[in-house]
Amino acid sequence: MGHIVAGEMFASEHVLAEFFNSSTVGLAIFDNQLRYQVVNPSLAAMNRTSVQSHLGKSLRQVLGKVGLQAEPVFKQVLATGRPFFNVELEGELPNRSEPTRWLDNLFPIKDTRGRVSQIGVVVVEVPPVREREVSNTELLPYNEGAVLRSWKEIAQYVRVCVKTVQRWEQDYGFPIRRLKAAKGAMVFTMRADVDNWLRSTTQHDQIRYHDQRQMTDC
Repeated sequence: MGHIVAGEMFASEHVLAEFFNSSTVGLAIFDNQLRYQVVNPSLAAMNRTSVQSHLGKSLRQVLGKVGLQAEPVFKQVLATGRPFFNVELEGELPNRSEPTRWLDNLFPIKDTRGRVSQIGVVVVEVPPVREREVSNTELLPYNEGAVLRSWKEIAQYVRVCVKTVQRWEQDYGFPIRRLKAAKGAMVFTMRADVDNWLRSTTQHDQIRYHDQRQMTDC
């Protein structure tokens, strides 16, 4: 059995390495002192420095004043053991003079005793306003949220009730993701996936009209 466990650990590390190296979004893992442990090339490119120059350094050392903005949320993850989504950061980096904006999504990584020992972070850079896609639809009130993290937030995003979104998932393939946790599953989706679904579902206006007539669902 020892050999199986070792093999599983090797396979997991290999998959993790492939995921980090191939992802097009910024990915990092921090220890409980908020020092970089793992960084992927995409995040290093955002920060205009190398992967190696991150390792072992703190948020402040790599990000400067932007790191000071981020620290309170990182400490909340350590203290509460809860994830934080769509944390907006803005400013100039030590190696990047132009003002930049990011959305961070932070996830606690717990040890065998249930204590938060590390923090996983997904970073998405927000393009300047002039480069953002301008939508013609009035259905999308929150253009900044990269991650919609609950049934309620998803429903608010498309301006229908929760039960309607749940039926859309069953009947029309509305994009919903689930992250398994100790107490069931956390429901979330990506704003870009919802935008694509709305664009590709040519009958979504008719769907919305039909659902709004069924007020008993809400």
